[in-house]
Amino acid sequence: MRRYKKVIIWVAVADLLLLAALLVLCVLVDRRVDVGRSEKTSSTLDGVVSRATTKDAEFGRDIFDRPVVPSGEAMGIYMKTEGVLVVDVCSFKNENGESCCPADGKVCTGDYIVSVDGMEISKRLELLDIVAESQGDSLSVRYIRDGEEKVCSITPEKNENGAYLLGAWVKDDVSGIGTVTFVDGTNFMALGHSVSDIDTGVMMRCSTGGVYTTDITNISKSYSSEPGRLQGSIAYRRSLVGIIDGNSASGIYGHLDTSYCQAKYGDAERMYIARGHEVRKGQAYIYSRMSGELEKYEIDIEYVDRNSSDKNIEFHVTDDALIDLTGGVVQGMSGSPIIQDGKIIGAVTHVFVDDPTRGYGIFIENMLEE
Repeated sequence: MRRYKKVIIWVAVADLLLLAALLVLCVLVDRRVDVGRSEKTSSTLDGVVSRATTKDAEFGRDIFDRPVVPSGEAMGIYMKTEGVLVVDVCSFKNENGESCCPADGKVCTGDYIVSVDGMEISKRLELLDIVAESQGDSLSVRYIRDGEEKVCSITPEKNENGAYLLGAWVKDDVSGIGTVTFVDGTNFMALGHSVSDIDTGVMMRCSTGGVYTTDITNISKSYSSEPGRLQGSIAYRRSLVGIIDGNSASGIYGHLDTSYCQAKYGDAERMYIARGHEVRKGQAYIYSRMSGELEKYEIDIEYVDRNSSDKNIEFHVTDDALIDLTGGVVQGMSGSPIIQDGKIIGAVTHVFVDDPTRGYGIFIENMLEE
């Protein structure tokens, strides 16, 4: 009996040790998961490399030979620049109270600073740190202007507060809401125009970027001389569903998460893409998912310009439901697919400021060109 008691005690002790080990293991696993989530959400796009550099590589030359999904889904868009974009050069008062601008005549609006003293720059804060630590020594600045790489020397100066500055206003990212035009497998195209800096109008050189699910929380309606816009809630830290592979004059393109595509577009209507010569005046539709569900709004195509690079379709919104909802065309609708005769013919790109029930669209054929 005493022997059995010893066995029972040892079994109990073993069970307690095993239970303790499991608890420790669970804690470690939980910590590992939490850290993993934190790293993923705080640096979602870190290390992401665009997988394609051309639209041909993304969609293939046979894109017109297979049906795709017209989307119309509003998405949050975030893009990181290649280097940091010089938005402006501006003067400041140095420690002697004199106006100065070390960057003046060296870099200008639209330049991309990509390295300083041999150290690559991808974030605004990286540049600020290097300048702050320069102690006023001359810096070798490598930058890109109109696609050409250049180098200059800039000597930072102290401002009245004792901080070293270049006199250059820079930024490293841009974000907003835009609309996906079509989805081809997991690849997508959106906007119908480039992602550009709002302050300068310069097309952003994209190092990488992401598209995010967004809930449209408010629609600011358009009125004459007062274009409205879509307003949405974007959870940048947890709702990444796609990667931007390129930014071009006629739109952004990239790829979406496979499971997201299957859930969102697995059973969606598919149709072929029309060539520009197939587009005609008359009845057409804007497809939109800004409400969360696919809606088809009637428009009248009043003019077709086959020679323009981006304003190929001039249309008038005739659908009362869309006019009641948005006043016509609003900012954020760029990229909404235009459908005619069962084919995707183009995408919304511009609104007439003096009459928001009228707008322009670009041919899908032109969107697919480099």
